[in-house]
Amino acid sequence: MATGPTGILETTLPAPQLAPDFDVPAARQDSGLTTVKTSTPDVGAGDTHASNTHTSDTLGRSSEPIHSDQDLIVRLCGMPVSLAAPLLKSALPTLTPQALLALIAATGEAHHRLIAERPGLDWRVIKALFRSHCDSVVATMARNMRLDFDIEDEAAFARRAAANPDVRAAVLAHPGLKNAKAQLRQDPTQTTGHGNLKLLALLRGGETAGFVREMSHRLKLDVAGLSQALSSPSPVPLALALCAAGLDRAIFLHVMAQWQNYHSGEPHLAEGQKPLILSVFSLAPEDARRKLAALIASAS
Repeated sequence: MATGPTGILETTLPAPQLAPDFDVPAARQDSGLTTVKTSTPDVGAGDTHASNTHTSDTLGRSSEPIHSDQDLIVRLCGMPVSLAAPLLKSALPTLTPQALLALIAATGEAHHRLIAERPGLDWRVIKALFRSHCDSVVATMARNMRLDFDIEDEAAFARRAAANPDVRAAVLAHPGLKNAKAQLRQDPTQTTGHGNLKLLALLRGGETAGFVREMSHRLKLDVAGLSQALSSPSPVPLALALCAAGLDRAIFLHVMAQWQNYHSGEPHLAEGQKPLILSVFSLAPEDARRKLAALIASAS
């Protein structure tokens, strides 16, 4: 049986899925190398069409055959972002919503930002980008005036903007997004709650001990036990505590950065860990509290 903070999550939570309604090609599992020639402008030299030879993920030695041009484009876009940028920024007709969804699942933040800059993204692609839980991607979408958003998207913008200044600035600068702006301009006690505002204010002021005391009071947990759990090198206890207090994943990323500032960069959140840690926020608050209490009990 798995033990420790991450072990508890791995045994009780399903693996997170960015976009469960499509098949993901093995875009990033190719291990060989091949040479791809592209023609790109060399701005520094003044040439308009300088041919460059690049090395990318293999296409020919993949375990899955390429059945269409769409498969080829998705594989090509799995290459380093500097090489993928010309493809992703162009209006390639073969990059259908399904191709973009597969690409989102196969790549990371840098590729997602390039996709977020494309015009006329399908609603499924927009929601998949929101599910990537990356504020820079959300801010990029908010700055893209060639996208249409629904009410659910605007609510997501408002939640992320409440915790991230860059997203907030992008949302407020957008000529539309009226619902998101209205939510941001509401009295914050209506959306965050007075108790949670007190928690955030304590941490923002550097009162980490006060933050722990207030959190233990809110969750009816032992102060010393909670303090010990939050001092572990794992981000799981902090995520469980915030979820149990009714805060969302966007607030968690903001609080996490502040907490690390006061604790020499700990706990460390690796990029590969992020989907698992953020999946904590799919739990109901009472379930998160129960798991946190179990962690504290196991450490005592």
